[in-house]
Amino acid sequence: MNTPATSAAPQPLPLPPHARASLDLAARRADAAAAAFRHCSVADRCRLLELISFHIDAAREAVAASARAELNADAPVVAMEHEGVLQQLRAFAAVLRRSHWLGAAIETAPPEQRVQNIALGPVAVLGAGHACAAPVYAAAAADVIAALAAGCPVVVRSSATHPRTCELLAGAIAAAVQAAGLPEGVYGLVADHAGSAAALVTHPDIKAATYAGLRAEGMELMRRSLDRSEPVPVLLDIASSNPVFILPHALNARAEHLGQQLLKQFSPCTAHGMFKPGIVVAIEGDGYIDLRETIIDGVLAMPPVALPCAGAQHGHAQSVARLLRERNVDLLAESGAAAAGGPASEARAVFVEAEASSLLTTPTLAERHPGPSALLLRCACPEELLAVAALLGRQLVAGMQMADGDTALAARLMPQLERMARHVNVNSFTSMPIYNGATAAQAIARFLRPVFYLDVPSSLLPAALQDGNPLQLWRQVDGEMRH
Repeated sequence: MNTPATSAAPQPLPLPPHARASLDLAARRADAAAAAFRHCSVADRCRLLELISFHIDAAREAVAASARAELNADAPVVAMEHEGVLQQLRAFAAVLRRSHWLGAAIETAPPEQRVQNIALGPVAVLGAGHACAAPVYAAAAADVIAALAAGCPVVVRSSATHPRTCELLAGAIAAAVQAAGLPEGVYGLVADHAGSAAALVTHPDIKAATYAGLRAEGMELMRRSLDRSEPVPVLLDIASSNPVFILPHALNARAEHLGQQLLKQFSPCTAHGMFKPGIVVAIEGDGYIDLRETIIDGVLAMPPVALPCAGAQHGHAQSVARLLRERNVDLLAESGAAAAGGPASEARAVFVEAEASSLLTTPTLAERHPGPSALLLRCACPEELLAVAALLGRQLVAGMQMADGDTALAARLMPQLERMARHVNVNSFTSMPIYNGATAAQAIARFLRPVFYLDVPSSLLPAALQDGNPLQLWRQVDGEMRH
């Protein structure tokens, strides 16, 4: 069951002339920088990532102060994102140095054919849609770093919720680009206007785009790309319900702990937003009762959660209202109302409950539950839990909690999690993707395309494919890895 969009994407308003001119300049600069950046050495790109890390780290305090002023972001949230960005930069640099991402391969049998991955070209990083919370470090997000590592100039759409913070990060990255001796068009930041995402996707100098947000908005951007004379890939991360399946032995052994950890994912929404668990699936029994009681007590004790923007607050309110209109959904617990005079963006935490069989009659229950809200699905038996997994559509994250006695059921559930999700977690509530060598290599690959060379003289080939292996890379030659 794919989760349908609840409404069509609104048509973007025309860009103001000054915004269109700024966007056009950034795209043209990116295009002008593309050839030189694609051909710069791996060492030069690693140097750029190291300089970005240095300049972002130098801006740590200014970014934290700006995020506090614009988003009311807690210091631990900002610190977590800061360290995450530095870790990403290290991981991508390590992958670059190994050069496996080039995919250099040679077949010597006539006609001789060689292949290597090259950068797609200028990438528009559109970030989070207005109904989703953008991370503090949106201007230096993983897609930005991955595209730069691949050799793609980037044009990043700022976030309307924290433009000053984005400008600080963009300034740090621009300083790194300048210090690396690279063209200024390698990185550009444009303001977030209602029509800026559509304008970037349709700009002739943009060769790919990334977007994280609601399905309707993402599909509209894909349609606009297909309407171009030269369609380009739009890489989507669609917001989802991110289910967590709690298997029986784990539930009986640590129900109270699991309930507490689930509620921790409600806050801070700025950091977790798109990756927060929105559906919890468990089998009825003593452990289920303990989990349920822990959730009720925890939600009732929770203060209102400050959401980072009006769009996120509106999406949360709409989702909760839709759930509570369903006759087969019961309100489990709702936190106290915001204090008089408190921020308008504060939202009450809400947990609702339904029988797993309700998914058959009410498929909208499987939709995303944004903000501090979630659905607890009660299953009668393991077979019903597996049936729920089979019904759920594509997810960003899916997880399971298991103990030693759950191995057999976990083995049956795992193929369903692999089918539905990009990220699969076991015994972890880690919401944000963690970038290491393997995941960084996959992220870089999104911004590359293969080029096949047939009987091309060695002198005209990229250095990675030339006779004599001047770069001393590991290459696949006639099906075998050789150095």
